[in-house]
Amino acid sequence: MMLSEIYGKKIITSGGKILGDVKEIVLDVENGQVSHLLTTKLEQLAKSSNVREALSKNSILYKRVKNVAESIVVSEK
Repeated sequence: MMLSEIYGKKIITSGGKILGDVKEIVLDVENGQVSHLLTTKLEQLAKSSNVREALSKNSILYKRVKNVAESIVVSEK
């Protein structure tokens, strides 16, 4: 699957909770792998008064991804 195909997909936990849509993809360039999926644009996160908290609330570790199809299913945490 191409990375461009992931943008806009809904992220849902295995329990059915909707976390949001993929707005940004964070890459680990050293390992050549996807690191995180973001549900908010980076520009919006950068404007936040508490960037660390905003990033924590709006990012999902890619290691949590269980399945990618019409939506992205992730483990509960």
